[in-house]
Amino acid sequence: MLQPKRQKAPDLRPDLREDALHFRSGTVSVTVDVSPQQRKTPLGDLVLRGSIGGKDIEVVFPGRRRALAVPLLQRLHAKAQLHKLDPKPAVAAETGIRQRIRVDGAWRVRLSNEQDAVPDRRFQLVAARWRYKGPDGLDHIFGHLPAF
Repeated sequence: MLQPKRQKAPDLRPDLREDALHFRSGTVSVTVDVSPQQRKTPLGDLVLRGSIGGKDIEVVFPGRRRALAVPLLQRLHAKAQLHKLDPKPAVAAETGIRQRIRVDGAWRVRLSNEQDAVPDRRFQLVAARWRYKGPDGLDHIFGHLPAF
């Protein structure tokens, strides 16, 4: 007699190790203006250039949250395309295209060596959850709060 094939139990728990690594001290809620300028870290995390009150920061979308940032990137790239079609370019594309988002995340500092051997401190906001108002006036929420 044939036995029914056992199915693998679904993994219902999120990656607790990733959350414990990035959000050790909890989260804060911050409003940031992000631009379409992006890069990736050696670990594959997405980093967007942002600003708070005129100060430059980096907003990091780590690990599994990186894929959830695709709608935000699409929105930024759509704004960049509209900006290119505008007959009167008021500001440079790198500085003029911004999206205001509300980020629940954790702060960290990245030190990078400059040419004169003086370390440059960059503040990074590691995003756990973020939201922005869409053209329909509704809040679009992405990501999720850390699960400890």
